Amino acid sequence: MNTMQLLAKMEQWREQVEPQLALVSEADLLQAASGEWSLLDKLAHLAAWDAEAVLALARAKQGGKPRYLNISPVEEDKLNAQWLIENRGRAAERVLGDFQGVWRQLVRQLRGFTPAELEDTRRFPWLQGKSLIEFVDEWVLQHEREHLQALFPAHT
Repeated sequence: MNTMQLLAKMEQWREQVEPQLALVSEADLLQAASGEWSLLDKLAHLAAWDAEAVLALARAKQGGKPRYLNISPVEEDKLNAQWLIENRGRAAERVLGDFQGVWRQLVRQLRGFTPAELEDTRRFPWLQGKSLIEFVDEWVLQHEREHLQALFPAHT
């Protein structure tokens, strides 16, 4: 995948997600099955990880690497639990604002790189042979699809 394809894929994804989110009532955003996260919890979780992707891109631009790259599953669970606690009780409009706002920051960060920088599989050793394009696709898009698939009919 190249830069233009990633940006198009991202745009297409959010063009599917945003109208579906607009149809969800606040009560439905807050509803969770026993022991499960609500949709609002998932949106806050995704906003937090998307913010980490924004930070990862900023760090990559400066020669650094993401804070939470290659953390253990136990560490990831602890981080997710911490963010869940921090975001519980936040107003739905604030969580939705974060979810949308961090996405805009992510797109801006991506546009701050040249296609060559984003597509180079050797430029960032911490990616172990992957490009920043692949990193964003996996860490952001695939993650969002995993958590938001319930918004869409089974055939999507």
